[in-house]
Amino acid sequence: MSAIKLSFIQHKSHCGLEYNHLHIEITNENGIIAPADIKGLKLPIGIDFTKGVVIEGKAPIWLYGYLVHECHPAAWVGCYDTRLGGVVVATHTHDVAISQVLKLDLPDVALSKD
Repeated sequence: MSAIKLSFIQHKSHCGLEYNHLHIEITNENGIIAPADIKGLKLPIGIDFTKGVVIEGKAPIWLYGYLVHECHPAAWVGCYDTRLGGVVVATHTHDVAISQVLKLDLPDVALSKD
């Protein structure tokens, strides 16, 4: 079993912008992962790359870097900040801009798809 579990749910920001919410869960008892844990890590099947992706979950910065890269085909990519919301870090569309902050509520991850 992988030490990293990725799941997603289709969601909307407060302004109604639809996106894929990508949740990270570290499954090790101690909550610690190693760089080797990203070998073979794949995004969940079914992410709609015509929409954006917001990445969220407690994880090291290098895992976020890897996931931003893997989500490159998406219309845009943001990272969730508990103080701000979804911060857009990459975009291929005029619908959102780099540094734009999207107000959003975290979805119920129990409804997500692996």
